[in-house]
Amino acid sequence: MIAVRNQLQKDFFTPQEERLLGLVYAWKAGKKRKNCILCAAVSTDRPYQASLVKFKKADKGDAYKQVAWWSFEDLLVVDGRDAYKFDKVYKWIASNSGEKNSFMSCLFKLNRRYMHGRIKFIKISSQILEECLRPPVEERTSEPIEVEDEEEIDVYEVLTPKEALDVGKIMEEFDQSISNSEAFAEKMSKDLHVLDEANIRSIIVSEKQVTELMELIDMSLVDVRNIEQTLQTYEELLQSVKEQMDHIHQSNYQLQVIDCNQQKLLEEVIFLVDKLDLAEEHQVALRTGDLSVPESLEACITAVEALNNCMIVKLSTGHRKLQSVVEQLITFENLRQQFESRFIRHISNIFVLQGNDPGVSLMQQTGELIFPRHKFYHDELLPYNPLMAWLKSSNLVIFNGLSKVYAENIKKLYDKQVKDFFDLLKFKLTGIKDGMKFKIQESIEKLTASTSNLQKTFFRNTLYEHLEPEVDITDRGILDKAKDDQDREWSTSSFCTEIIDQVLAELEPICIAEEEFVTRFFILVEDTYSETPQLVGSKSDLVAAINQDSIEKVRLYRSTPEQEDLGISNKRKIMNEIFSTLELDLRGFVNLCDKINPSNTLHLLVIVSQCALSAQDADSPPFIKSTFGNILVHVKRNFDKCISGLCKQIEEAKVPKKTKIGILPFVIGFEEFLTVAETIFKNAERRGDLDKAYNKIIAAVFTSIENIALMNLKIPPDVVIMENFHQIYCFLSEMKINSLEDRKKEAHQQYSEHLNLYVTKYLGQPLEKLNIFFDGVKTRIAQGVKEDEISYQLVFSKQELRKVIEKYQGKEVKKALETLYKKVLKHLSEEGNLLQVVWCTMQGEFVHQYKQFEEMIARCYPGSGITMNFSIEDILQYFLDITKSN
Repeated sequence: MIAVRNQLQKDFFTPQEERLLGLVYAWKAGKKRKNCILCAAVSTDRPYQASLVKFKKADKGDAYKQVAWWSFEDLLVVDGRDAYKFDKVYKWIASNSGEKNSFMSCLFKLNRRYMHGRIKFIKISSQILEECLRPPVEERTSEPIEVEDEEEIDVYEVLTPKEALDVGKIMEEFDQSISNSEAFAEKMSKDLHVLDEANIRSIIVSEKQVTELMELIDMSLVDVRNIEQTLQTYEELLQSVKEQMDHIHQSNYQLQVIDCNQQKLLEEVIFLVDKLDLAEEHQVALRTGDLSVPESLEACITAVEALNNCMIVKLSTGHRKLQSVVEQLITFENLRQQFESRFIRHISNIFVLQGNDPGVSLMQQTGELIFPRHKFYHDELLPYNPLMAWLKSSNLVIFNGLSKVYAENIKKLYDKQVKDFFDLLKFKLTGIKDGMKFKIQESIEKLTASTSNLQKTFFRNTLYEHLEPEVDITDRGILDKAKDDQDREWSTSSFCTEIIDQVLAELEPICIAEEEFVTRFFILVEDTYSETPQLVGSKSDLVAAINQDSIEKVRLYRSTPEQEDLGISNKRKIMNEIFSTLELDLRGFVNLCDKINPSNTLHLLVIVSQCALSAQDADSPPFIKSTFGNILVHVKRNFDKCISGLCKQIEEAKVPKKTKIGILPFVIGFEEFLTVAETIFKNAERRGDLDKAYNKIIAAVFTSIENIALMNLKIPPDVVIMENFHQIYCFLSEMKINSLEDRKKEAHQQYSEHLNLYVTKYLGQPLEKLNIFFDGVKTRIAQGVKEDEISYQLVFSKQELRKVIEKYQGKEVKKALETLYKKVLKHLSEEGNLLQVVWCTMQGEFVHQYKQFEEMIARCYPGSGITMNFSIEDILQYFLDITKSN
């Protein structure tokens, strides 16, 4: 019970500044037993108020909850057994008599102290009530006796200081060495007896004095009774005073409560008046303020802020039940709706006027390619930004509708300006105004024997095949017109490059400014355009991404659930709506540049890549990043298609079956491509796509050279391979491209291999019979015949050797070499420039065979004096004479 008492005191009575004096477990009589706890408590401050509180256990846990409360002033009778007939009777049955008696005693004490005995206690044991009336002293004296009776323990009385001193003196008389305790005890008994006799004699002598003392005591008792009666009278008088003081305290408490309530009421009234009062000037501004005048606009903004402050005040449920508060809130709502309607009409009219503004036509300017800036329009709308923020917080649906109205109207202006911009751009590039019709000129000149015509035609025709179907085929006449008018500035690659730079430089600030304005004016968050392919991350990630083989790998998406909120969605929709045609126009411009000059494909890849990287580094708004990313994907797609078409045409290349082919056209085209590409990419930051294109094209070139060499041509296949691979090797050695080093080595290997094959095949064995003779000699040696015994063989005797040598005189050898030279001259082309190389190689091979013959004669026919009819010097002279004569 102590734990329950402490818990109730802590949880319920202490917060209410009350003290728990008693409690009892009980339940209502006559019903199903439901235990509860009755508690008697009193307040801790004056005027004291006693109360009865009923608790019962909560449904869950060990907690209790209060279910009833009664004031002691409402209590009339406490009946220990039966109930009288009163207006309201409560019956409880205590769990045990001890708790009941203790609780009754507590109630009785409260009645005497705070209710002045007004409550009747009937059918309650007198012992319980007497226990409450018993003086404190009597209670204290009775407690030790009860303890003795109950516990039956001996009481040990401690000696007083005087008694201890007397005992000490006695002990000193015997020098603290008592040898006979019986004699000591007897001596002490005699001394005590003497003292008792002396005391009796003294009492008898003082009997008269005792009689006088008793009389004085009787008189004192009479005086004490008189004093008690006087005190009783005073107590009765003080009791009435105490009642009056309690009544005064009670009245004072009620006055304090009234004063406190009035103070709180005043505070609430002041709060409502301060917070819900809108100045008359603000109401006028909201109703009739002119939004087109700056001073009036500022007054409207101030009024809207004041109105918003009034409408966002946190009101309790009681506040909203007040008629005046309800009327004021209705007034605020009416003002808000009126001003909202006025503002929406005004800002919508501005949007419509801006969208219908004819602006300045680009074609009417001095020919400068300049996109009109929209700073004037933005400056006109930005003063309304505070009102837009207010509208977004008060009515999000209408706010989003305004953003759509703006996008729909400003889109008209941008569509017109973008169209004029690209029309002027096309005119500057082609000299043809929009809408003009022209016929497709005849196809580019047919392939001729001229190498220059072959390479130019090849390179120009190849790049047509990568253009997308969306481009009008009539635009192909542009290239024919440029080819017939070489003096025009727009036909040069450098002019197109300047135009490309200028276009991107003009469009980028326009898109950035518009997105920044939309973000600020419509209070939107930063977006990452996850619906469109884009280049994101660091600069190194960007370069790595766009260097991949597949276009799909360039598309990086960045989207998180947190970003898919209303603000981001609106921003993406607004920018896509405003610039709905910009990306298509840029793609058309890219395709047009590609057709005007094939090298523009490379220029576009470099320039657009640099713009995308710059936008990423500068942390530009998401829309321009997304747009440049998409255009870069398109440019790279065009570049990849161009390379694929070039490779396909190289693989399918065919040449006429004529006497001399020389350097194949696609080899010259490849060299031209490398030269142009290296010039364009000289200062570019990234070469990944270019190096991959190099390897794809050169692989196709190698394959096509080998395939063409295997065709039934009039020249040997080794010559075709030898000349073209030698050309590629020399060109790559001059260009010094790191990514093609392995291909350069492969080209040199192919050239050397087929040079040796050609020399071996066509030089063959100029001294054929002599070769046959010595082949037989080598065979006999291999069979075990010694070299110095070969001359004894009949077939390989010295006479037979001399006969074979006689057949090869110097004139016949020189004549055979002249025939060979003519054949080589017929096979090789001037472009290959390999005649001297092949002829010198043949000379070396001939000399090598001659030296082998001399060595065999010296080893197998020593001392025979047999020699050739011509010497090495003669051979060298023969080759030199033949070279000079041709």
